[in-house]
Amino acid sequence: MWAVICIIVTILAYNSTMASSPLISIVMPSFQQAAFIEEAVRSVLDQQGVEVDLLVMDPGSTDGSRECLQTLKAEYGDRLVLHFTPDHGQSDAVNRGMALARGRVLGWLNSDDRLRPGALAQVASWLDSPEPRWLYGRSGMIDGQGRQHSSFIVSYKNWRGRRFSIYKLLTENFIPQMAVFWNRAMWDRAGGLDLSRDLDMDYDLWLRFARVNDPKVLSVELADFRVHSAAKGSLRTVEQLDAALATARLRAAGLGSKGEAALMIHRLLSWRTRLIYRRLKP
Repeated sequence: MWAVICIIVTILAYNSTMASSPLISIVMPSFQQAAFIEEAVRSVLDQQGVEVDLLVMDPGSTDGSRECLQTLKAEYGDRLVLHFTPDHGQSDAVNRGMALARGRVLGWLNSDDRLRPGALAQVASWLDSPEPRWLYGRSGMIDGQGRQHSSFIVSYKNWRGRRFSIYKLLTENFIPQMAVFWNRAMWDRAGGLDLSRDLDMDYDLWLRFARVNDPKVLSVELADFRVHSAAKGSLRTVEQLDAALATARLRAAGLGSKGEAALMIHRLLSWRTRLIYRRLKP
């Protein structure tokens, strides 16, 4: 009898937590990612202790991604929302997904990355606020087969990101995109992704968020980013660095001498990264 009572109490407590938890909506732009899409989807929808839905934006994959997504849809039901319509690139796909999302807490996960178990339960309550809020945590690195990969790049970004200021962010983008979450009020205040940006739209968004307020910084790993030969960051590293410098220059406007000093540091760090990045990145 006592065992039955304990089970009932546990179920009621779980349902109460779910009822009080805000809906979290994750937007996932995807194109030709059949090798990774299932793992990415499950990493979101298998999160425990939260109410979460996932909007996958696929403009026309022909590699089996859509068939995989339809199979997953049969398993997850309404929690997996599929949009198979053309778009104007990754930024447009994310913006469209955010406009359709019902959640009060939001995030964006690329279809070759993944969330860590328990990640969303660590961010939901703090972000459930009528005031604009955002936060970021740490990210690990995985290879094409999903194996953890130790890297100086990961350690360095985690070290730089342990404390935040907008001036520090202007020196380089140390925030892992897949480990950032925000609420609807922040998205509405800062605006969506800039459609003219293809390689540094996340950096531009963080700098606009930072003009609203500073983020909460978590010292836990919330996600993993995947390094593989087809990733944009692997194929277009130099272009990405050039784009980030241009964005920093734009967003430093009005920040005075501190902003100018941050830009000088950004230029130095950019040249350093050009020299060592390809050697260190797997």
